[in-house]
Amino acid sequence: MPEARAGAEAGRGKIELRTTSRDGRLRIEIEDNGVGISEEKMPHVYVEGIGLSNVRERLRVLYGTDFLLDIQSRPGEGTVIRIEIPELVSTMQEVS
Repeated sequence: MPEARAGAEAGRGKIELRTTSRDGRLRIEIEDNGVGISEEKMPHVYVEGIGLSNVRERLRVLYGTDFLLDIQSRPGEGTVIRIEIPELVSTMQEVS
């Protein structure tokens, strides 16, 4: 599957979404050029707030331990969130 990209810019802010598929895995990356997350807050991003904790819990329910949710951030430069899950393959057969 070729890489898919989508982005939106408002003023100087930018959010970019990238998806790739390889070896039966789907990788989703969301990157922004915002203020980033401070080193003090990084250890707490998965448990504080509703958004990321909900995403992490839904991934756990759907895929057990077979997923990756990773956040890398640099204050003043932005944040990259990576999600990796098993690629779903359609088992439906075409009817002629």
